[in-house]
Amino acid sequence: MKKETEILWASEKYSIMAKGYNFYKEIQGKMREAAFEADYKEIMMMIADFSEKPFERRALGNTLEHVWGYFKESADESDKQHFFSLLATLRDSNEKYFNDVPYEIGLFLQFLLQKYPSDYLSRSTFIKN
Repeated sequence: MKKETEILWASEKYSIMAKGYNFYKEIQGKMREAAFEADYKEIMMMIADFSEKPFERRALGNTLEHVWGYFKESADESDKQHFFSLLATLRDSNEKYFNDVPYEIGLFLQFLLQKYPSDYLSRSTFIKN
């Protein structure tokens, strides 16, 4: 149960972070303290519950910047400019919540992942392939 929960958390952590940093920190803390099967079941339920929530604009922007960290060392200047232009558009949006990562940003993240591969990010549900 521990391994399954760790794999699930690794795949969901950025999606949860983009819904609310407090949700991310809550699960992160529970993962550190988990010792019994019941603890891991609770974490899996929390992940399922938080996954149903919409993305919050501010948390989504912060998560995108965090994910950018995987690309920043290898990305060329045009990719950097385009990413931060998309991020600025998101942050200037009047929308407070999003059901999905905005299409253009999601598409660009997929492009970045293909151009600058990351095994860890490729397993994340945040960047849908």
